[in-house]
Amino acid sequence: MEIKIIKDLMDKYKRPFYIYDEKIIANQIQKLRTNFPEFEFLYSIKTNPNKDVIKFISKNNIGSDAASKNEVFKSIDAGIPKEKIIYSAAGKTKQDIEETYDKCIITADSYHELEMINEVAKEHNIVLRVGVRINSNYAIEGGDILPSKFGIDEESLLSHKEFIDSLENIKICGIHVHLKSQILNYETLYNYYKDVLKLAVFCVEEMGFDMDYVNFGGGLGIAYSQRENELEIDSLGQKCKELINGFKEKLNCRLIIESGRFIVCQSGTYVTYVIDKKVSRGANYVIVANGYNGFHKPALAEMVMSYADGPLEKIHSVEPMFTSYDAYEVKVLNESQEKEKVTVCGNLCTAADLIGKNLVLPKVEIGDIIAITNAGSYGFTLSPVLFSSHDIPYEIYLNSNNEVFISKY
Repeated sequence: MEIKIIKDLMDKYKRPFYIYDEKIIANQIQKLRTNFPEFEFLYSIKTNPNKDVIKFISKNNIGSDAASKNEVFKSIDAGIPKEKIIYSAAGKTKQDIEETYDKCIITADSYHELEMINEVAKEHNIVLRVGVRINSNYAIEGGDILPSKFGIDEESLLSHKEFIDSLENIKICGIHVHLKSQILNYETLYNYYKDVLKLAVFCVEEMGFDMDYVNFGGGLGIAYSQRENELEIDSLGQKCKELINGFKEKLNCRLIIESGRFIVCQSGTYVTYVIDKKVSRGANYVIVANGYNGFHKPALAEMVMSYADGPLEKIHSVEPMFTSYDAYEVKVLNESQEKEKVTVCGNLCTAADLIGKNLVLPKVEIGDIIAITNAGSYGFTLSPVLFSSHDIPYEIYLNSNNEVFISKY
């Protein structure tokens, strides 16, 4: 993104902001279409629910992975058609179901939810086609099969077949599986997809599901830091073509991949400015507006690192809160050739408001602009923007013609 655009926007609005670059989003979408022509795609709204982002997603004929009834409504407002909105979340209430049953495809997350959906359908004298999320009997990276708050355990399906068949006002028309996010090994994803297809065949042949779609969930990762290798998406796409050909006779349905951070993460930059500098007992501090309460993830990374016991590279990610210790690059938008070691903090009344410790950056002056990369996913939406009642950052959408659309709060 052009530095001049960022500086001009800061000069105009004089407050921190997120900026999302449409050209990068379009490029990521094209990568998906080129490498997975057999698949449909859903955008995970929770990743970045900015209205202009969702509108662009809709214009590109990508559907919606909605994790709440309000995300269903956001999808509709953006022009995404009902058949491309799949509502999948744990803990849906009957009111959630009543408000969305005719606006999307609902994925039941439990046997209780199947019962509630059936009850709502009966009250409206209709038969609803619904999906079901399954906690598959598969360890995506080896080891033990884990329990989960999400979905119905695969091994429980046959024992509940009579119960499912008794629900006269619903028909199960699809399955949804999601076990892990941020995967960078294409062979891991390929083996996972193969297991999901086997599960889908079981659901057709043994459970009698009238399969309209198989939703493989998400998992497509991005390289946050230079020490990581990008996902070999072309290799994954080629192996998937071969895989799907082997299942065509048994499955004739929509094949769906969800994607959130892969589409939008690298499109986003968080922009703030320096409001003070100080030296404390030999340590240089740079204080910026809206640190932790503007973009929380760098602060959480610093917090995790402070408690780490062992090599930082071995710390497990906890998506979407923590990815890695070096997932974000802090840049100073000035022309200084002089370097200095500084700790960059926000202006909250807590020592946890720490963006980066002992960073080597161009010499910083008060008023300089600080930009943080990889802010397009799980940034604004997860940050505690109300903490200490500071001004809330804006969200700025930059389209392919460099036109600006602003969301103010």
